[in-house]
Amino acid sequence: MNVEIDWKILVGQIINFAILFFVLKIFVYKPFLDLMKKRREKIEDGVNKSIEADKQLNKVQELRREMEKVTEDERKKILAAAEAESKKRAEEAMRKAEEERSALLVKAQKEALDLKEKESEKTKKETVDNAFALAEKLLKENIDEKKGKHIADEFLKKLKV
Repeated sequence: MNVEIDWKILVGQIINFAILFFVLKIFVYKPFLDLMKKRREKIEDGVNKSIEADKQLNKVQELRREMEKVTEDERKKILAAAEAESKKRAEEAMRKAEEERSALLVKAQKEALDLKEKESEKTKKETVDNAFALAEKLLKENIDEKKGKHIADEFLKKLKV
């Protein structure tokens, strides 16, 4: 039994193996390591968050124990003080609301008076302008008393519209 080694095939196989090794290293091994690294980081982050949550839970439980130590009398005192403060704030809010309402009412009345005065002045001006327009129209035309009365009536009808 004679085993012969063909060096050309052996070198070819070694080159093929090296190429396959580098291709797998680049396209499989590195992405796999990156994936594993990200997974490890997520797990570590989860563990850290779990530890932090445990710490927070312990703090809350300790605070609850401290609150349970507070006597019923202290609770009543705290509640009474809170009620007094809330009543005081409610009264203050009502007082401020009343002041604001009064100020708004005064402002609205002043604005209404100003508007009334403006409208009165506007009406007076329109009346004077209309009277001048009527007088001008009557003077431009040579009219008798009947025609003047007719023109005045038409003018008054226009004013009512």
